Amino acid sequence: MIGASDGGSVDTLGEGDQVVLTFPARGDLVVLARLVASAISTRVGFDIEELEDLRLAVGELCLLALQGSDDWHGDLRLEFTVSSEALDISCTSGGAALAADGRGAEGDEADQLSEQILAALVDEHGRVQEDGSVRAWLRKRRKGPLE
Repeated sequence: MIGASDGGSVDTLGEGDQVVLTFPARGDLVVLARLVASAISTRVGFDIEELEDLRLAVGELCLLALQGSDDWHGDLRLEFTVSSEALDISCTSGGAALAADGRGAEGDEADQLSEQILAALVDEHGRVQEDGSVRAWLRKRRKGPLE
């Protein structure tokens, strides 16, 4: 659902608004998530620096969710939820088999790099494997209150 909660301008998103994007779990389509993150960040009122941070962070978030599976099949589902002080984003990969514990050093290094990038760009982040899927999430707090 896109639009202002209070019935105001549809050019902004307000507290409680949620946007959901679902697309095939392919690395080359992560650009879609970045574009949507940029558009939502603008409508929430983030400044250009915060917008760029979120755009990059959402790309890493998707990669973290994809790295949790051994096969890039199924879908990625992104949920953007607006609150008065932050934007919460979760990315869930579904329909792919989870990777075995022994993914090797290459998978671990990619996970660590994504974790480091997220730590530098957002306030909170994490990743969990649950119910046959991988869910990565982040929270980016606003520098100022919603207007």
